[in-house]
Amino acid sequence: MHFTKSTTFALMQSASVFAATKQVMVGPNGGLTFSPTSVTAAVGDTVQFMFVSQNHTVTSGNPNAGCTPNGVFNSGFVPAPGGAAAAAPAAKGKNNKMIRGENAIYLDPRAAALPSFSVQIKDTQPITVYCAQAQHCQVGMVMVINPAATGATSLAAYKAKCAAAKTNTPAKSVNGGTLANLLKKNNATGAAKAATAGNGAAAAAAPAAGTAKKAKKAKKGKKAAAGNAAVAAAATAAKGN
Repeated sequence: MHFTKSTTFALMQSASVFAATKQVMVGPNGGLTFSPTSVTAAVGDTVQFMFVSQNHTVTSGNPNAGCTPNGVFNSGFVPAPGGAAAAAPAAKGKNNKMIRGENAIYLDPRAAALPSFSVQIKDTQPITVYCAQAQHCQVGMVMVINPAATGATSLAAYKAKCAAAKTNTPAKSVNGGTLANLLKKNNATGAAKAATAGNGAAAAAAPAAGTAKKAKKAKKGKKAAAGNAAVAAAATAAKGN
């Protein structure tokens, strides 16, 4: 079958129009989970991981070796502001309408401001995903994109493989996706430390200043006493004369 350039362009436009974004919450309610634990995504779709709480990674894994990266994508360690957005009740968007996510999970519009990692799907092969933080992978923080019904790339099999893993291996670098809304470093801590140091210096200087003041006062007192003694001696001498 022969396609003209205009037909090909029209098909590409049509595909882009129907491309969807599938959101996955990372660490909702402060837990060590992905929600949902599986998504079905077509070629051209984007899976957007929203970091809700704690510090996690989104790392594609080797389905035959639990908690081990396979190099397809990795977010790196991403700290999140907290669990408020995930804990919010069914959220409403524009015109007071509910925002429905994958598997009937309702997402808070505030999630738009959360740190995120977006991965565009290039084929429909299963992709196993885990969190490489501490022992998160072993305790069940795993998911699968386009999971198989059975075998190593099914959610159940991958979860079992990860539960038996002896180590949780992080990937070496960020790749395969786009990070957004990362938290800025908080300079308040540094300012607080500087203020504390300043207060400490002032506190240390205060006793020294007090001691100097006392010494000056004592010296002044000695001079006054010496003057008074001289006056008394002169008066005695005058009487004698």
